[in-house]
Amino acid sequence: MTLHTPELSIPDADGADDPVRQVVLGAPGVYLAPEVPARRLAAEPMDVVGFVGVTPRGPAFEPVDDPTLRDRGITHARSVPVTVDSWDEYQEAFGGFSGPGLLPHAVAAFFAQGGRRAVVVRIVSGAAHRPAAVPPGCAHHDLGSGVPPLRARSEGAWGNGLRLTLSFTTRALAVAAHRQGALVLAPGSGMPVGTLLRLRTPGRADALAVVTRLEREGRRGGVGSDLVATLDRAVVTGADTVTELVEGELTVVDTDPERPRRERFTGLGMRPAHPRYLADVLRRRSRLLAPLERPLTAGDDVGFDPAPTLPTLVSGPADPPGFDRFALVTEDDVLGDPVAADLDATAGIGALGGALDAATVVVPDLYALPTPPLADPDVVPGGDPAFRPCADRTLPPRPRPPASGPLTGLALDPTDPDDLAGILARQARLVAAAPRLELVALLDVPPGLTPPQVLRWRAAFDSTYAAAYHPWLRAPGPDPDGPLSTLPPSAVAAGVLARTELARGISRAPANEVAAGVVDVAEPVDDEEHATLHRLGVDVFRALPGGVFLTAARTLSADPVLRQLTARRLLLLVRRTVRRQLAWTAFEPDSPALRAGLRRHLEQLLGALFDGGAFAGATAEESWFVRIAESGATPPGQVVVEIGMAPSAPLEFVVVRVALDVTGANEPVLDLGEAVVHDG
Repeated sequence: MTLHTPELSIPDADGADDPVRQVVLGAPGVYLAPEVPARRLAAEPMDVVGFVGVTPRGPAFEPVDDPTLRDRGITHARSVPVTVDSWDEYQEAFGGFSGPGLLPHAVAAFFAQGGRRAVVVRIVSGAAHRPAAVPPGCAHHDLGSGVPPLRARSEGAWGNGLRLTLSFTTRALAVAAHRQGALVLAPGSGMPVGTLLRLRTPGRADALAVVTRLEREGRRGGVGSDLVATLDRAVVTGADTVTELVEGELTVVDTDPERPRRERFTGLGMRPAHPRYLADVLRRRSRLLAPLERPLTAGDDVGFDPAPTLPTLVSGPADPPGFDRFALVTEDDVLGDPVAADLDATAGIGALGGALDAATVVVPDLYALPTPPLADPDVVPGGDPAFRPCADRTLPPRPRPPASGPLTGLALDPTDPDDLAGILARQARLVAAAPRLELVALLDVPPGLTPPQVLRWRAAFDSTYAAAYHPWLRAPGPDPDGPLSTLPPSAVAAGVLARTELARGISRAPANEVAAGVVDVAEPVDDEEHATLHRLGVDVFRALPGGVFLTAARTLSADPVLRQLTARRLLLLVRRTVRRQLAWTAFEPDSPALRAGLRRHLEQLLGALFDGGAFAGATAEESWFVRIAESGATPPGQVVVEIGMAPSAPLEFVVVRVALDVTGANEPVLDLGEAVVHDG
């Protein structure tokens, strides 16, 4: 507790830190006010990575609630960002390695490096889809008897394995009196409109009815009232009629052999008016099923009228079955409409704009490589019992991506000049979108290029919002006894980046770090090529004693100020933190207190970054400054804040000079120079 008096209390600029506002002041005196934590700016996390690619399952064509999108005629989001905190969560939402894309391999590599969180966007084709139409490729499931038509939650052959069982539970309902087409409920009884009832009278057939209205009626004499339930039909009842409340219970089983899933929903209503109407519950809660949203046509039965015996309903095979549309995915599905002025926030990489956490983006399925066999024909798994000589391995094997199906619309061969130009065009579009999304794009140098081709590829980029990685990497695949998989290096680099920041902060360059689980590089890089690529800002993985190391952390920028990846990410961190956590300043009165509050918050944030080694200066004065224009010096309604920073640069070059003294002892001398040992 802290003692405060109204005369001595100084409120914060926005009033949030004023403890006096937390108590009601009465007569003049001293009041006990609780401690109120001061509002502080906390650095936004920058370790979260966005992944965009093709998966066999996952959310797609989900209804949107944003009124601005609906006003533009967009009723469904083709791509939906999903946050996952582990490889297990990824599998639950998107499946395993069965699809043709590299996305699952990239996400698995990210978490294997120590990544904490990923935002995953599934890419599906927008072809043959109208905003109000049924999403294509979804398996349809029918339970009959007027149950709402259902479909798999998203497109793909995975939906054919769903098995649905709808059963019913009943419980007696206390009824004070029966009327023609209505019930007078006993005190304490209640139910929502839309409830299904079964009325059982000895000597008569059971009957079903639905509650259409609930209302209070005053009793004769004006003492008290009764709750009366109006039914949708007149049912002949008697004094011995038993009224039962009927609720549905739906069980959905996904028979995926790699990862079986099961969902169970209870207390379901069978009419749209019910608050737990089956279709509404599935739309909100299920990850496997969704109602088949389509315009009603003449003859459609929107009610539920099964036999009064309430049999258990079991779905048969999907009709029509679901199917995969991998071959229809194009670069525009990944990158958005090239003609549009803005990125589509409901498709492709544009969907990451709604994922506030992602700070970098990896697109492993930006293009699809040819699919040669994964295993080398001259390598016998587990060794050769005949001890025959190994084949000549002086030439590095061509990278073999772990693809298992066609991505015809994305297929490009880097060794073909025309296809290589297409890869460059796609990567350029990705880099151009990165500043708008406030993300750093991690690119892969296309595999199979000769050193001169790599240099020509590098010359096409000049951006502080992109970093490039080379070469592709070899690691054990999903089958531990199978051949090695070839991984895009950007995915491994994203995991290294996240691991480094979580362990040592954003000021530590994600370089000179070992790639966990990676056993080799697909194309060895010699010392001379490494030195050239490093000067040009291409971050190289090298197989060294102790493992495969990421040896650099540079952007694809010619500007020496923002050449280091840590500098670009630091600027993004400050920008994101200010924009998101100082939104409360909008509509605040223009006053000295507001400016003082802004200065205090910003100095606290920059001071914390300075303490973490993010700035180059030896003192705070040498490292950063905050300037806020005085009132009257800016247009009305504006407060202009200028923040200056000197980002720290990692030590990249160490030169060791060995001198011989008069006694014959070797004396090592450390100095800065131009010989590259390792980035750190």
